[in-house]
Amino acid sequence: MVNKKKSAVKLHDNKECSLTLFNIDDYLGSAPAAGNRNGSSLNNEGNNGNYWSSTPNDNNNDNNAYNLNFNSDEENVNNNNRNNGQTVRPVSELTKESSYNKIRHFLIPKEQLLLDLYRAYKDARKHKRGKQYQLQFEYNLEENLINLRDELINGIYKPLPSECFIIHDPKMREVFAANFRDRIVHHLFYNYTHEIFERSFIYDSYSCIKNKGTHFGIERLKHHLRSVSGGYSKPCYVLKIDIKGYFMNINRNILLELSRVILSKNNNGYDALFVDYLLETIIDSNPMDNCKVLGELSDWDNLPKDKSLFHAKEDCGLPIGNLSSQLFSNVYMNVFDQYVKRNLKCRHYGRYVDDAYIISDDRNYLKNLIPEISHFLHKELGLKVHPYKTRIFDAYHGIEFLGAYIKPFRTYISSSSLRRIRKKLIDCKTEDKKHLQSSINSFLGVFSHYDSYCLRRVLFGNNMKLKSIGKYDSNCLRFQL
Repeated sequence: MVNKKKSAVKLHDNKECSLTLFNIDDYLGSAPAAGNRNGSSLNNEGNNGNYWSSTPNDNNNDNNAYNLNFNSDEENVNNNNRNNGQTVRPVSELTKESSYNKIRHFLIPKEQLLLDLYRAYKDARKHKRGKQYQLQFEYNLEENLINLRDELINGIYKPLPSECFIIHDPKMREVFAANFRDRIVHHLFYNYTHEIFERSFIYDSYSCIKNKGTHFGIERLKHHLRSVSGGYSKPCYVLKIDIKGYFMNINRNILLELSRVILSKNNNGYDALFVDYLLETIIDSNPMDNCKVLGELSDWDNLPKDKSLFHAKEDCGLPIGNLSSQLFSNVYMNVFDQYVKRNLKCRHYGRYVDDAYIISDDRNYLKNLIPEISHFLHKELGLKVHPYKTRIFDAYHGIEFLGAYIKPFRTYISSSSLRRIRKKLIDCKTEDKKHLQSSINSFLGVFSHYDSYCLRRVLFGNNMKLKSIGKYDSNCLRFQL
């Protein structure tokens, strides 16, 4: 008898042009390596198993049918002449949803998974401690985590409906907020995989990476500008690249394969099969299924179609608002990062989500890069460069990036960020003084990263409404009641 492996086999039905998944365990669980009969002789008995399927193969030959062949090393689906004497056994068809549970055997211990879920729960509740949905989950915390663990380890977990709404700060966006229970699963997957993914990223990838946020990205851009311009002593140009409708055009099938390639290289000691189950479940889940729309449908009237999942192409789009989407956005664009660094040999390059830059002292060189970049993004990732936001700037005239306006030897807050803060200052209510103090100090914290002393004195120090409530320190960086 051969050593029998457990897996799934896909048969191609030429008539239906579809793939059907069959449970090979029903074959191999008790199937002998019966060989096949050729006339009066029996071939390969004890070494090979040959079993007819119920699916005919009518591809130019009515005498052929599909059969399963297996030995100690592999199993495969062939087609053969029906006159051959092969064994017939029943086979059970599996749905995609049940294939994980029946075929995949997760190695992660239940106790370990429960501990990992509790850690993910604590990560998910950060800055959400007062929210009703968090308190409701915490009320029966042990029971909820055990139920979630059992669903995951049995391969029957399904995300609950999301809430969908429109936000306008910092810009108009469509957000899908996952159920708190599903956010715990997102954090679980993130905790398992983010270090593996990040090791494959280039150094100048800034989003959703610890200690590599917006301020890090701004400082790296300034570093590249100084390097290319020789301390602003020679010409320097910046090609800013923007992807049109980035999140809504991410192809989930491509994303799944890219993620699997990276994760296959290192699993950080975790159950690789279980992590792959989480990966596929999160990517394949459709946040629009039974989603609850908050607000009015008219809220979507002014939102461009390329920024809404409701208008995304089939198998495309990630929901803005999920931790997993932030991580996957870097995984997807990592292909482009590697192309720019390895193929185009662009040394001075950086990217924050879909906003990227390339710096050079040759304007024509940057101009010639645009069609190459556009072709690569469209061919490999199905993305389009934004025709109006992709431009070349003279570094001496200033460049806006991640809320900052960078000029030689000084950095200002961008006009769009300043407008938002001005509006929030006007809308601040003075009744809750503690909350007001917290808001003002938050604004001042933003200004502290820029050359903004005079602006702080005008905007905050001379504000009579605020001066009547509290006072500032000498640098106008701290507001106290």
